[in-house]
Amino acid sequence: MKKFGIFLYIVPFLLHCGPKQDKVERIVEDGVEVVVNHLDPYQVKGEPSNLILEKVSSFDTEKDNIAATGLTDIYRFDVDPEGNIYFLIPPKGQGNLIYKFDRNGNFITSFGRRGQGPFEFEYPYYLRIINNDKIMIIEPSKRKFYIFSKDGIPIKETPINKGIDNLIPLENGKYLILFWHTQDMEAKYFSLSLNLYSSKFKEIKELDRFRKFPNRMIAEKIAEKIINGINYVFIGEQSGGNIYIGNCERGYEILVYDLEGNLVRKIRKEYKPVKVPEDYKKEYMKPFVDSEDSWAKSWAEKIYFPKDWCPFYSFFPDDKGRLFVMTYEEGKNPSEYIFDIFNSDGIFIARKSLKYSLGNARLPELHVKAKKNRLYCLQEKDSGYKELVVYKMMWE
Repeated sequence: MKKFGIFLYIVPFLLHCGPKQDKVERIVEDGVEVVVNHLDPYQVKGEPSNLILEKVSSFDTEKDNIAATGLTDIYRFDVDPEGNIYFLIPPKGQGNLIYKFDRNGNFITSFGRRGQGPFEFEYPYYLRIINNDKIMIIEPSKRKFYIFSKDGIPIKETPINKGIDNLIPLENGKYLILFWHTQDMEAKYFSLSLNLYSSKFKEIKELDRFRKFPNRMIAEKIAEKIINGINYVFIGEQSGGNIYIGNCERGYEILVYDLEGNLVRKIRKEYKPVKVPEDYKKEYMKPFVDSEDSWAKSWAEKIYFPKDWCPFYSFFPDDKGRLFVMTYEEGKNPSEYIFDIFNSDGIFIARKSLKYSLGNARLPELHVKAKKNRLYCLQEKDSGYKELVVYKMMWE
């Protein structure tokens, strides 16, 4: 009986001292669930929260064996379900612009010539794997997009409307399109919208709008400083039957839509503001200040810098429904930044420090993919060469 009594005492003690489970804060606004995340990740029962990355390979354009294939620079990339990697190189000179490697790093083929003929590019902007077995290339300057097979065989060349800057095919055949509204060329600000389009490129509905992109062409005519020296954030992505939209005009909030354009959730998070460093301001202004062109100097007078960066830089989803949001918080090591990680329910579950090169442009686009427990991250070396690093992702 004495031993049994001790056992009864120990069991509740162990249960009490087990891992703490947090109650996730949720509210409802206009009939839509809002997941409210705070500074620290939630502890969710059965949810792994420690991401371990193990480097397995890389594509280093500084190495002779990679350069010998023709891959001397990297502009965009994507990965198919078999792990084959497709690179789009910057449009310089003649020759092919798309390079295919297998998951083991072996060069397979190149295709997509630079030129003005059918299925040839001049200034391609975007590369994406669609329907798991085709490659889409977007060229806004020609107002076209192109479809190739995974082996580089031309399939389709399609015109697109003026103003379309990016086009993301959805799993149900529809499209998410980033559209510029520049009808009034004398307007103080332009706007951008993310719209849902049908498979026949008929607009279904507008999902979100960024309203204050300065019209730089008339900046000199305006007395106030209207050119923001940091990037704006207006980004849409899709994965696992959801569309994710981030807009810096709303702060740290990400809208989640289904593929029919219905708003199903808002992911909201508290954050620590990060100041815009003086070194960045000086680097940004240097080309204008040092220029002998009077236009450049007058342009510089219209540039201003806010006190803090936007709440986040950008984000990318994986194929498990997780969302990785890159912040401006510096990581543990040089050139590393903190990523907030949310699960498929929009719950903040982890943070991870990852090396990533912002570059001078600081555009809200991440050259990172997460597919089939592999993380592909484009990085810039100290030498200036690009390197795609492939990691194995392990959760515990």
